[in-house]
Amino acid sequence: MVFDTNETLKLIEGITIPPAPFILKQLHQELQKDEPVLMDIANIISQDVGMSALILRTINSPFFSLRTKVRSIQHAASLLGITYAINIVTGLSLKRTFEESGGANPPNYWDSPTNIAMIAADVARVVPGVEPDEMYMIGLFHNAGHALLSQRFPDYKEFLKKNINREDIIITEIEDQQYNTDHAVLSYYLARSWKLDSHIVEVIRDHHNTKEQLTEMDGEACTKGRLLAILKIAEHVDKIFWKMDPDSEWVQIENVVLDYLGMSKPDFDDLQADMLDKLISG
Repeated sequence: MVFDTNETLKLIEGITIPPAPFILKQLHQELQKDEPVLMDIANIISQDVGMSALILRTINSPFFSLRTKVRSIQHAASLLGITYAINIVTGLSLKRTFEESGGANPPNYWDSPTNIAMIAADVARVVPGVEPDEMYMIGLFHNAGHALLSQRFPDYKEFLKKNINREDIIITEIEDQQYNTDHAVLSYYLARSWKLDSHIVEVIRDHHNTKEQLTEMDGEACTKGRLLAILKIAEHVDKIFWKMDPDSEWVQIENVVLDYLGMSKPDFDDLQADMLDKLISG
């Protein structure tokens, strides 16, 4: 899918894309150095006590399955590495930015992306070539456009409730008809403005064109395909958790997703049951 940037920006005029928070600007400045120092990055994160607590709670959850309990940001940085730590900070910064904005959000908005982020991070452990931190970040970013549309259009929450699981048309198509843009496009521009890697912003942009994308990439063991497939699994498990069954989009893409990952239906059923158990247990 190719976007005309100028035309798209005209369509979304009036929708505010929140800027990246100061902590991310500091971290990116450190990364620009010839030899970024791990502990300098850890110290920047540690200065934000609230963010530090969120990070430790997140990476110590069952979904990340770390063998060692992480007790400090310095420990996390040394154990996981610079990129891993910054990706987790980026995802959590997005969540906090929206929660502190005071704007309207769809019902259960952050409950669902948090579930998806955690599930995606866990599934990434069993798929070669995919990092849990990237999947966690994608899980939080990919539907941020829902919140942006809610803040711009008072009727969007009701619109979303009526149309999110329609069998005849995908949500982005009907959003385009109603609002001349869609949540995937907005999420894409948000991720790009926060300087996420290009393959990640492409996954965010294309996450409702999964069947077409994976069919085109059939036989190619590419990172984008794996990320897309894992994201759709995580979305599906989250919908089942919220009792959105049947999941109309998953019915159409299940075979393509599982075939792409080389995952059998029994293996997927076991994986889904395990993820649901973790969500239910909190």
